[in-house]
Amino acid sequence: MKTLFGKVDEKEVFANVIENEYLKVTLLSYGARVQSIGVKTAEGVREVALGYDNLQSYIGKSTYFGATIGRVANRISNAKFNMGEKVYTLNKNDGNNCLHGGKEGFDKKIFDIEEIENGVVYTYASPEGEGGFPAALTLKVTYTLEGNALAVSFTASCNGDTFWNPTNHTFFNLAGKPETIYDTYLRINAAEYTPVNADLVPTGECRAVKGTPFDFTAYIKIGTDIFSDDEQLKLVSGGYDHNFVLTGNLAASAKYNGLRMDVYTDMPGVQLYTANFLDRAECTNGVYGKHYAFCLEPQFFPDAINVSGFEKPFLSRRRPQTHVIRYEFSLI
Repeated sequence: MKTLFGKVDEKEVFANVIENEYLKVTLLSYGARVQSIGVKTAEGVREVALGYDNLQSYIGKSTYFGATIGRVANRISNAKFNMGEKVYTLNKNDGNNCLHGGKEGFDKKIFDIEEIENGVVYTYASPEGEGGFPAALTLKVTYTLEGNALAVSFTASCNGDTFWNPTNHTFFNLAGKPETIYDTYLRINAAEYTPVNADLVPTGECRAVKGTPFDFTAYIKIGTDIFSDDEQLKLVSGGYDHNFVLTGNLAASAKYNGLRMDVYTDMPGVQLYTANFLDRAECTNGVYGKHYAFCLEPQFFPDAINVSGFEKPFLSRRRPQTHVIRYEFSLI
C-alpha cells in the first residue's frame, strides 16, 4: 500500500506499508528508510523503531532515523581518501570527518519505488562526483517480509571503480515506548572491537573485548557499564558508538520485555550506537532522549578506506555487489 507522505521541493515522498501475521512495517521513499516496525503480540502491535510522523522532522533533523546510509557509512577521517594516484575530497559534516556520506547522503535522497510481493524496492542513481565520490552508482534497496523477519538487501552497480559501504540506521527500543535502554539485554558476536581516537575514527587496532565494558559476548544489560570511566566511553559522550569485529553471520541479539531481536548480516562489522546525542525527539509514539534507543548498524569498518589492515569496501565497475541485513523478531 502506497500513500503520499509529503513533498520535498515539489517532489513527492511516499509511505509504503508491508504487513504479514508477525510484522507491520512502514517505509518511506525519502532515504529509503524504515519509519516504523510494529511487532504483533498478544497485547497488540508493539512499535520498536523510532520514527517521525511528518516529513519536515526528517528533513530538519540529522538523526538518520531508519535511513539507508551511503555512499559510505560511518566516518572517513579528514574527509578524503586515495584511489590509485588520485586524492578524493569529500564533504565535512562531522568535525573534520565525512560522516554517513556527507552533507547530502542517501538519507536525504528521494528513491524511486517498485512494489513487489511482500516488499518494496527503492532505487537511486547517484551521479559521478556526488559528495566527492568517484563513479556513478546505482543503488537498489529491497525490503521484504520473510515470516517474522524484515530482510534488507542493498545492491549497487557502478560505471567505474569506487568505494561503497551501505547500512541501515534504524533506532530500536524493544519496550515499544519511551524509556531508557539500560535494562535491555544485548549480545554481540564479536571478540574484538575497534577503539577510536578523539575524532571518533578507529586507531587501526582491533582490541579484545574481554575484561572491558565492550564485552557483549554473553547477554548483558546495555546499562551495566555505560557510565563507567572507560576512556573509550568518555570519548563518545558517555555511551557506545563503536564498531565490533564480527565472527559470524548472527551479528547481535537484543531482548527485553518478552521480545528478542536477532540481527544477521554478511558484512564484517556492526556499529553499536546508544543514542548518545538524541534530545527530545518527538516520535510517533512519544518523546525519546539520550540512551532511549540503540542502533546496530552492520557495515565495513569505519574509515576502512584509509586504515591499513581493514578490509576495503571496494566496488568494482565490473561486478555489482549485494549486502544484506536481516532483523528477526521472536516472542520469548
